[in-house]
Amino acid sequence: MEGITKLLGRGREVEVVELDKSGNVARRWLHRPDNRILVKSRARSVFSLSIRECFLPVGFPHSVSEDYLAYQTYDSLQAFFSTITSLLASRALLQGLGVGDASSSATFALLLTILKDAMSRIATILFAQQFGLRIEPDAKRYRFLADLFNDTAFFLELYSPYFGPYGKILALTTGEALRALCGVAAGASKAALSVHFAKHDNLAELNAKEASQETAVGLVGLMFGTLVVNYIEDHRSVVYLMTVLVFAHLWMNYLGVSSVCMDNLNRQRATILFEEYLKSGKILSPPEVARRESIIFWRPVVRNQHGETVARIEMAPSYWSAMGGQQPRVNIAMVDGLKNTLFIWSHASHRPTPIKIMLWKDSGAIHAISAWFMAMEIAWLMDKGKGYTERLDRIFCGNASHISSWSSDGNGKGDGEAIDEYQKKYDDRGLWDAMLAKGWNLESQAFETGAPVRLAAQLGAKKDE
Repeated sequence: MEGITKLLGRGREVEVVELDKSGNVARRWLHRPDNRILVKSRARSVFSLSIRECFLPVGFPHSVSEDYLAYQTYDSLQAFFSTITSLLASRALLQGLGVGDASSSATFALLLTILKDAMSRIATILFAQQFGLRIEPDAKRYRFLADLFNDTAFFLELYSPYFGPYGKILALTTGEALRALCGVAAGASKAALSVHFAKHDNLAELNAKEASQETAVGLVGLMFGTLVVNYIEDHRSVVYLMTVLVFAHLWMNYLGVSSVCMDNLNRQRATILFEEYLKSGKILSPPEVARRESIIFWRPVVRNQHGETVARIEMAPSYWSAMGGQQPRVNIAMVDGLKNTLFIWSHASHRPTPIKIMLWKDSGAIHAISAWFMAMEIAWLMDKGKGYTERLDRIFCGNASHISSWSSDGNGKGDGEAIDEYQKKYDDRGLWDAMLAKGWNLESQAFETGAPVRLAAQLGAKKDE
């Protein structure tokens, strides 16, 4: 592109185009030979531009992911319903604290407030310690659970005036603890979702604009809520209305998190993706996987090619745990993969075979994904009731040295030709290339829901004979 000074030096009109950070045309100017600057065109009116800049990130929609608008629409609607619900609950909370009750004292209300605050702080600390590392891998689930906690607290506050003194204390303190859990879960999950939405290093701006959206929606909700609180005072009517509002609130929240198409793999998304690949050879895109995700209920159990539940896959929290932990008599087959090791426990007839994964030192996201896929493929080839057999060991290790006597397979003899012909799916280069083409982010993984642990091993010092 020629410089502006060179173009102006030709003595002709020069059209100058302003682009925003995302490359969208913001304005067009006409620089005349007499140095007059004329507005040739604007992308939109000043008022429209101001409104957009108040509530949407600069460069929208190109500066955010494609699912941003759908999520924020549902999120704004759920915030509207939540604001009205909170006003109804706040009136009941004031009654619970003794407002309007001649027999109640200011000291009782103060002590109850202190107790509520203490419970809130304790709940925050404990929840963050126990679940802090689990929220990011399952951000969509915890974003929904956060509002479930909050709505439960609303109902406890609503009924608190009708309990006795001790019941009132229990209801209000429990409600405050649940609201604290909501604060931790919502804050952490929103942060994870914001990282997903931001595309042009605009994470801080995106969070600021979300705060503006919530403020505007909250103001509208306050206006409607004021009318509702003023005209609806009968307890039964309030309960019915709150029930409707809570269900609307949770439904909007569910639709919102369901609309998010995360492009990194966690345990559930990896299971959905690779199971479909094993069945049909098809690679699902992030939106296709998102439509199959379960927001609330999911367990890391996998099925074999016959549709039977045969294994449970986990990321082991420690080597001691992977090797049996408090069950030292369990027989374990160890299978090394690409910078990972699988610990496959002996089969138990009444439950799925545990497969525990540990990553090696210097392993990356690609190795975690590969380990999960490898564990799934082993389970895919398992026969129900037999666990990890010699046949599977020959497929994945090339020999039978990893197998203890507990897992010998009577049907494994004579199938050497089939084993030789079997092509492992998890390390197929075509799989990984197709995943990249579908839009999956293979440089990030969200499998670990505890403190990350990596293995490094070396031979011990040789003892003198």
